[in-house]
Amino acid sequence: MRRVRDQQDWTFLDPYEVREKFGIELAQLWGNKFEEAYRYLEANLDSEPNPNLDIKNPKLTLYKKVSARELFKNIMRSQVETGMPYIAFKDTINRANPNQHEGYIPGVNLCCESWSNVTPGQFAHTCNLDSLNLANIESEELPEICQLAVRILDNTIEITTPPFDQSAAHNNRYRTIGVGAMGLADWLAKRRLSYSHLDEIDRLFEDVGYYCTHASMELAKERGAYPAFAGSEWSKGHLIGAKPVEWFTENTTQGDRWLQLSQLIQQYGIRNSHITAIAPNTSSSLVQGCTASVLPVYSRFFYDKWAKGTVPIAPPFIGDRFWYYAENKSLSQDTVIKAVATIQKWIDTGISMELIFNLNAGVYFPEEPERSLKAKDIFDTLILAWESGCKAIYYIRTVQKDAYKDVTEGCVSCAN
Repeated sequence: MRRVRDQQDWTFLDPYEVREKFGIELAQLWGNKFEEAYRYLEANLDSEPNPNLDIKNPKLTLYKKVSARELFKNIMRSQVETGMPYIAFKDTINRANPNQHEGYIPGVNLCCESWSNVTPGQFAHTCNLDSLNLANIESEELPEICQLAVRILDNTIEITTPPFDQSAAHNNRYRTIGVGAMGLADWLAKRRLSYSHLDEIDRLFEDVGYYCTHASMELAKERGAYPAFAGSEWSKGHLIGAKPVEWFTENTTQGDRWLQLSQLIQQYGIRNSHITAIAPNTSSSLVQGCTASVLPVYSRFFYDKWAKGTVPIAPPFIGDRFWYYAENKSLSQDTVIKAVATIQKWIDTGISMELIFNLNAGVYFPEEPERSLKAKDIFDTLILAWESGCKAIYYIRTVQKDAYKDVTEGCVSCAN
């Protein structure tokens, strides 16, 4: 991503040749170790690539240099046309991994919000998820509801049967759970706030992160810490996102509670190695009668066409607060990314973030009614997601020009 930003070249290498000649498994590296290995390998390229693999040759012969930015443009083009590929920022994810003492996180789940260490043939990550309905939770209820959500998921590990042995082994060793959230758009509208009110969003999810982490510590008192706790970032006093406790005392107004929690975790342990993760929960939010996940509504009102019919979709608060719902179909996605990045500070796993780009003229630039979104604008937004600390980008959706005039014709662009 740095080379994309800085308009530098990227080198494609053959992992088999790298392994045979240098004994390096690039896929298992991240951060500074990856960068050191990659620069070393780039310094050992033949000036004239030879398509025939010669094991005795200390130089790498199978490689191709490309513009990193052109490569990223190809990814963007596919995203705009198909919605995929999804993007996970491996370094950002692994820096926040509390179990760095036992390996690394090689990839993410389908919805790009749940992950942990895996070991082929031994430990397979399992998604154990639930979600808080922010539309219906009052502030004074949050501590009890967070505690309940954590306990439900920890109990789930005990009373359910995973689909295969490696899944059960992973559950038993890491006890990974993911308390998520839905209805943030409702929570904001209820308080007549917008997605630009980052301070209010920050305080809400700081509380969610604190109460869920505290609940897992309390469970460790009762039931014991997760078996891989010793040597983990948690055991060192680090907290959400493997950040040192000093970050919390310096960047919050309630630093004392975080300091005390860090000390309690070092004393009693923590029950779950990962505790929070925000899933898309599109279907479950319909059942709950709230908006999906932490993203804005696609539109304040539209018809969703399904195989068995057409369903009118509207947010729950339709009085004067109806107008406080930001419509994602015409909202700058920079605003969405800044809000998600704010939330991500308090979520120790990930957030399933979908982005919707409206390709119609005059939507994002009202002062320039003829101007429409350009590829450079989308590029800048994706770079912002990486630079802001977002861990992944799920679907990319577009509102096409011929689908914008009459929104009652259907939700043609939002995921699920």
